[in-house]
This record gives sequence, structure tokens and C-alpha cells, in this order.
Amino acid sequence: MTLILGIGTSFYGLNNPDPQIESLIFCKVRGYIFQICLMLSRWFVAFACIDRYASTSDKIHLRNFAKPKIAYRIIIIIIIFWSIVCCHRLIFYEIKGNFCGIINNIAAALYHSL
Repeated sequence: MTLILGIGTSFYGLNNPDPQIESLIFCKVRGYIFQICLMLSRWFVAFACIDRYASTSDKIHLRNFAKPKIAYRIIIIIIIFWSIVCCHRLIFYEIKGNFCGIINNIAAALYHSL
């Protein structure tokens, strides 16, 4: 998904008008989905490692953590969490000239400094 959004639209923009600088909605949604996919892939790998550690642990309370029901809940929580955290891209992204991104926005600068 990340490769399709990241590289696919760049290749499309070589011979056609770049949709990222033509459409504000596309500019915002592309950045939002791109960020979510990057963060989800990192967190899923991290929690897969934790799950594997828990399933091979000698301690019974850790092995109880490695159940499919708990894994599904954690996946849903991770998706909801990153969908909310990345929403600043939907709010602050704008198009100026041939650039899609956060441009001279004091609120965005404050958000990123936290």
C-alpha cells in the first residue's frame, strides 16, 4: 500500500498532471494513508515479536497473553490509535505552488514540537 501510494503516484505524475498538486483532497488523503501504513507496519512487527515472546515464555501469565482473541483486540487498538494520531495530516496539509505539505502553519509547528 505504501509503495503504491508513494512511488505509483510519482510515476503517474511523470507523464500526466501530478494528482498530488492538482487535488487538495488527494494531497491530504495520500499523506494520511501513507503515514498510517508506515506506522502500522512498524507497530505490527513490534507486537508480533512481543506475541512470539509471550507464546514461548515459561510463565503461564505471559503465555495467556498470546491468544488470537487478544491479538485481534491489539490490532484494532493499534489501527484506531494511529488513525487518530495521524489525522493532523488531514487538517494541516495544503497545496502551495508545486508542493503538497505543511506550509507556514503555526499550529502544525506547535503540534510537531510536542
